[in-house]
Amino acid sequence: MLSLYDTVSRKKIPLVPLRQDRVGIYTCGPTVYRYVHIGNLRTYLLTDLILRAVRLAGLAPFSVQNITDMGHMHQEQLEQTEDKVIAAARAAGKTAKEIAEFFTEAYFRDCRRMNFLPSDVYPRASAHVPEMIAVAKELERQGVTYGEGGYLYFDVTKAKGYGELSGAVLGEGEAAGRTDESIHLRKHRPEDFSLWIATDPGREFLWDSPWGLGWPGWHIECAAMAVKYLGTEFDIHVGGVDLRFPHHENSRAMAMTATGGRFASVWVHAAHLLVDGHKMSKSLANEYTLDDLDARGVSPMDFRYHCLTLHYRTPMNFTWEAQAASSKALSRLREAFDSKGATPGATVAGGEAEAYRRRFREAIGDDMNAPRAIAVVHEAARSGLSGEALGALAGEWDQVLGVGLLKASTGKAAVGGVPAEEIVPGDVVDLALRRDRCRREKKFPEADALREKIREAGYEVVDGKDEPARLKKL
Repeated sequence: MLSLYDTVSRKKIPLVPLRQDRVGIYTCGPTVYRYVHIGNLRTYLLTDLILRAVRLAGLAPFSVQNITDMGHMHQEQLEQTEDKVIAAARAAGKTAKEIAEFFTEAYFRDCRRMNFLPSDVYPRASAHVPEMIAVAKELERQGVTYGEGGYLYFDVTKAKGYGELSGAVLGEGEAAGRTDESIHLRKHRPEDFSLWIATDPGREFLWDSPWGLGWPGWHIECAAMAVKYLGTEFDIHVGGVDLRFPHHENSRAMAMTATGGRFASVWVHAAHLLVDGHKMSKSLANEYTLDDLDARGVSPMDFRYHCLTLHYRTPMNFTWEAQAASSKALSRLREAFDSKGATPGATVAGGEAEAYRRRFREAIGDDMNAPRAIAVVHEAARSGLSGEALGALAGEWDQVLGVGLLKASTGKAAVGGVPAEEIVPGDVVDLALRRDRCRREKKFPEADALREKIREAGYEVVDGKDEPARLKKL
């Protein structure tokens, strides 16, 4: 049994899937105009841990993670940004779409390095504007919107249960926005939010709509894509605690209003990550990426292990000293297993080994208490268990922890099944993900056609019996 802490009910509740054949999971993915930093990666690690915990519980996850690629920044903002990568791309004449693709591929590469299991679908926001327009039209039909001059807003006072997720109370503060202040001046109240925004100078992403030429508001993106791929009701919605309000509150409100469904049954949020007690910012030069960690001798698996030593709902203060201690602890753990000849392949049997196995599963089942689970792993490594028993346990445990406990096992996973040490072009990864989706939907001719395209790109798909397909270079 797996229990999760639900942000709405403010308590741990058992996961009871709505469908027998899968656990539907939606994650708010990256906005791809910059490299993801370690705080982002800690949040995405939460999704990976949920996928692994669901599998450990004997259930089949179906995961959707969006890519926000519609360029919510104006062209002039992109040109004036401090980000040297964007500045260089602009100087080279790159479009906002090309910049988004560059950072999307960079994100997938970081996912592979962090050993994240792949989601089943990575919908791009720019490819789902018709679905967003459909949601906005339904809300307009229900009479819960207002606007003029190409702007359409959602009236939050007409949303049942608004504030249940975040605890927000209407009239007690202004909602944050990703658009300029002039747009907010058109609203009846601060908490109302944009469904559609009229075109303005300097935008590359524009679409026609019943309200004129423009672009969708940020909050409608996830609502539309989650409903498209998971239905009006699904099991788990994942994100960082900073998204509870306004983004998740607003997405929930419009989705429930538009469909009449519950939307997500459980909302799971990862706590903040600080650096040396401070919020990450460019001014403090502490927005560390995996490359920054690598330059200091910290591997992605070291950082992954470090994150797992704290419960996902516990705020994390990243320091180089604490990271160094975690890196040493992981190294000692691997050495302990190796010194006893622990290798994968055996099965767990026997009283003491089974007791360790049960305690690990109980820890993960209790709201994914990774620190408690890791304590069990260390205890087992120091025990008198045989190398065969330890190898069997470590092989199973690493399916959840994903840090490479055994030297005989790389412990690698990837987006689309690509090993972390390999860098595969993003378009090939996308083909692999689309093929996997077709196979799940039993669209085998389409899947075979995508396999041929992957071969033409120089890669072979290797299907596993109980694991995602992997890619290898021809």
